[in-house]
Amino acid sequence: MTAKDILTEIVKKAKASTALATDLKGMEKSFQFSTTEGSKFYVKISGGNIDLSDGEIQKPTAVVSGSDSTLETLFMGKLDPVKAFMSGQIKVSGDIFSAQKLTDIIKKAGK
Repeated sequence: MTAKDILTEIVKKAKASTALATDLKGMEKSFQFSTTEGSKFYVKISGGNIDLSDGEIQKPTAVVSGSDSTLETLFMGKLDPVKAFMSGQIKVSGDIFSAQKLTDIIKKAGK
């Protein structure tokens, strides 16, 4: 299973969650993910919806990069995002506070 596969399942759960609808409402953000293995995908939150797509998005709110296995562990909730960032396992550019908000959504949807 890849990081994108895990994130796909999380996005499906987030779409089905009425509890997360409040968190998503009013957010207009996009998050680019890039793995060191060359995979690129992004999450777009707009109009209360969350979607995952392959490729690159223009002007993302934040870009998160790291190895596929690191992102996979992060999405599964087995790796603290702050520790991963501070130790250099992931790199985040752009709006780091929005990236933290996405982490909160992933945690809630992953339960």
